[in-house]
Amino acid sequence: PIFTDYADELLNFDELDWPEPIKIMQTNWIGRSEGAKVSFKVASTDDDIVVFTTRPDTLWGATFMVLAPEHSLVDKITTDDQRAAINAYRDAAASATEIERLSEDREKSGVFTGAYAINPVNQKQIPIWIADYVMISYGTGAIMAVPYGDQRDFEFARHFGLEIVAVVQPDGVDEIPVPDEMDEAYAGPGTMVNSGPLDGIAHNGEKGRKSPAIASAIDYLEERGIGEETVNYRLRDWLISRQRYWGSPIPMIHRQDGTVEPVPDSDLPVELPEDVEFMPTGRSPLTYHQPFLNTVDSDGNPARRETDTMDTFMC
Repeated sequence: PIFTDYADELLNFDELDWPEPIKIMQTNWIGRSEGAKVSFKVASTDDDIVVFTTRPDTLWGATFMVLAPEHSLVDKITTDDQRAAINAYRDAAASATEIERLSEDREKSGVFTGAYAINPVNQKQIPIWIADYVMISYGTGAIMAVPYGDQRDFEFARHFGLEIVAVVQPDGVDEIPVPDEMDEAYAGPGTMVNSGPLDGIAHNGEKGRKSPAIASAIDYLEERGIGEETVNYRLRDWLISRQRYWGSPIPMIHRQDGTVEPVPDSDLPVELPEDVEFMPTGRSPLTYHQPFLNTVDSDGNPARRETDTMDTFMC
């Protein structure tokens, strides 16, 4: 997936007289998140797992990692004794829809890969799991699991008996919560605890650097070269090209040097030829239609016309 270059522009509603529900819908669709990317070393390897988190201040409470079943590292890091279970789980996950995988009512499931990562802020080894509630299409397809502060991670940790470490003492509470006595995760404001250099710093519930704890965590990561401040988007670019005949031609020309240029305005519109042959080759029939395919570039040199067409909803 590719992050669009226009995400922030699409969030600028200052000059748009849109209904508030539409603005909220577009904001949620774009899904702008401020946070940090953090690198975790896979123990006994040269591999890194990069995660995006909106709460880098809770890194000291990351007690396990979860990869999307489709993550490229899964095959590489899975131990031999876990491979059969991992493969079976991946097959099952492939048959589930995204809506099913993200359902909050669905019982959490997953499989341990047999591998461990090194938490970069405290050097503790933490187990690496795969689970279908982590999507390859969002962020990096991997998460640092902080069960104390995230409900999905909390349920996962409870289900599989994984460690939960309290990292925020809620405002108005005299004692640090005991994880074994908690009924749900705590993601509200409070004071950082069990968090090394962040102990005593306030998390006020704000996002990004508006939270003192998050700002301090980002500075800590960047000073040590183990993370960097990042903005992430749920929005992805929309691929509209298709390898088929029916559709609006894409008015671009491929030059011999590998660059691409637009068809001159004087040659628009580009029209589909009518004398094409439809053969079961798996490629657009336009790739075999020489009069359409062959053209010249702006310098008069032989060039090739784009044979993909836009999807029919563009016509």
